[in-house]
Amino acid sequence: MAKLNIHFQGKKEINSLNRNQNDAIITRRFNLVMIIVSVLASILLIRIFIIQIKQKDYYDTKLIQYNSDIVYKDATRGTIYDRNGVKLAYNTIVNCATYYAVKNIDDEEIKTMVNFLLKNVDIDISSVTDRQKKDYLIMKDPDFVDSLITDEEKQLYRNEDNYDDIIYDLKLQKLTESVLNKHLSDDDVRYYTLYYTIKSCSSGCTVILDNISIEEASIIGENKDILKGVKVTSEWERTYIDDEIFRSTLGKITTKKQGIPETQKEKLLALDYNNDSRVGISGLEEEYEDILKGKRTSYTITYDEKGIPTVTSNNDGEAGDNIHLTIDWNEQKFLSEEVKAAVQAHAGEPFAKHVFLTLLNNKTGDVIAMAGAENGDGDIYDYSAGNYLNAYAIGSASKGATLYTAFKNNIIKENTVQVDEPLYIKGTKVKKSWKTFGAINEVQALKYSSNVYMFKIAIKLAGAKYVPNQPLDIDLGAFKTFRQCFGELGLGVKTGLDVPNEEVGYKGTDPQVGNLLDFAIGQYDTFTTIQLATYGSTLANMGVKVKPHLYKDSFKINEDGSTTIINEYQTQIVDDVSDYKTAFERIREGFIQCVNTSDGTGRGASNEYKTAGKTGTAEVYINSGDVDYPNRTFVGYAPYDDPEVTVGCIAERQYHNGSCTTLSKTAIVHYFSHDTESEDDSSD
Repeated sequence: MAKLNIHFQGKKEINSLNRNQNDAIITRRFNLVMIIVSVLASILLIRIFIIQIKQKDYYDTKLIQYNSDIVYKDATRGTIYDRNGVKLAYNTIVNCATYYAVKNIDDEEIKTMVNFLLKNVDIDISSVTDRQKKDYLIMKDPDFVDSLITDEEKQLYRNEDNYDDIIYDLKLQKLTESVLNKHLSDDDVRYYTLYYTIKSCSSGCTVILDNISIEEASIIGENKDILKGVKVTSEWERTYIDDEIFRSTLGKITTKKQGIPETQKEKLLALDYNNDSRVGISGLEEEYEDILKGKRTSYTITYDEKGIPTVTSNNDGEAGDNIHLTIDWNEQKFLSEEVKAAVQAHAGEPFAKHVFLTLLNNKTGDVIAMAGAENGDGDIYDYSAGNYLNAYAIGSASKGATLYTAFKNNIIKENTVQVDEPLYIKGTKVKKSWKTFGAINEVQALKYSSNVYMFKIAIKLAGAKYVPNQPLDIDLGAFKTFRQCFGELGLGVKTGLDVPNEEVGYKGTDPQVGNLLDFAIGQYDTFTTIQLATYGSTLANMGVKVKPHLYKDSFKINEDGSTTIINEYQTQIVDDVSDYKTAFERIREGFIQCVNTSDGTGRGASNEYKTAGKTGTAEVYINSGDVDYPNRTFVGYAPYDDPEVTVGCIAERQYHNGSCTTLSKTAIVHYFSHDTESEDDSSD
């Protein structure tokens, strides 16, 4: 048997073995860590390479974005022309001082800038409101304003959650006009107007001075070191051919300082407007905002290490499109002055506040002129928009519509004779014409303006029978029938004129016998002048109602000066009741005799251009006791054998010598004696 060698391990050997094993573990772990570190380092190096080399442009762009602002500038607004190319609303270029926000600018720097501008430029404060002045005084002297609040008032509201807001409102209340005048000078207002505008602009830009002179622009440009972020820029402002004539219809736009209206803010911001965008807020400027506004210009503002901005253009934007109106400016200007003179002639009468006249082409619906005037406590103002915003009882001018209702509903037929005599209805004042005419037909009823003829139509329409001194039992549906027929001709319904907020007029709500009879002679519901003219146009067209309009076309002006039509208005027929041919023939004959016979009520409108028409006198006793201050009206067209132009006129409550018959004659004569239809679409 072989001899076995047995080795005994002592303490020394065991310790050595343990050390070797530990060293091996540490070595393996170290190697693993090194491998991991190497891999991570490689990944980091690759990432750094990608960022610094491969994606350098991307991150450079990101850096610029994080250190820049995007701002926008309104596009130049489109021009509004009359039908012959006369500019009615356009833009003029002005110099402005615009502040581009400086990063981390301190208050002392702002004050230095403001004081420099105060010494060197003219600062207009005419548009500063009393509320703004109160805010400025609070900024100027907070201790003084705080002293106006009593300890009792502070104690009273101290536990309210909105304590600060309540106290601020109290301060505003206590800053009366006398306090402002005593503690806030015009120079203070100028100072804080600039200071607040600059202080509140922390990003982007804001216009701080409008319409600066060339000298002021030079001063600003030469002092960039003091006026940090302030640059001279070109802006446009809206200009109108006349400060008064037709202005209420053309409307207006906001200024940059006003910006978009608060009531439309959410909607307009969603449509890519800016807070300081200029936007149409009334009249045609509002109606055709989408055409006129154009596409805004985009700018990038970048900042250097000192926070000073640099502005670069991203795109040039696109100017708004232009519009031709149907208005003839020469006719508009002439009639506006005539209407204004008519209001002035009745200025001494207590209720004669307005006169309105609309002239339109009955074949196309083109509004040739829309003149209006208002007596504002002795000062006469142009108020063309009153043609579609103000409604009145029009009196006998509506009798053509009453005859149409009678023919349509088989109440009368051609040459129906009725006796004009006083009507005595129980419970109602005697109903009569201005004169007793005896037996007359429908044409004579228009010629002489018979009330009784129309009363008898209303009685029959309501299914009643007249017995002297007895009550009438009427079918109230007659009111609805009247209104439907009147609406088919243009009265008592919106015409669809392309303006905001067209008025429809008042519809009476008391269905009594007397009111039905009054309706038949234009003494109950109220109508606008544009409705009156549309009604006249429908009669001229023998029952075809054409929609009136102010928009003619929209167009662009090319680089070579030529024009490209974008959209052109197409005549719109909104109703056609021409099947009632006999009705319209008899109404026309009545209108002809009314104007062109020596005993017709409208003979004052007679002229060489064959006018046919109807006068109206609506009794009005409001605020005048037993004295009648009537509305005076006229509706007509010419020439009556082939009508081309229609006129509607309403003069409010003229006691003596109504204006409308003469004004209507003047409008028609002026229209035909001047070449109003010649068009020169050049945009010079």
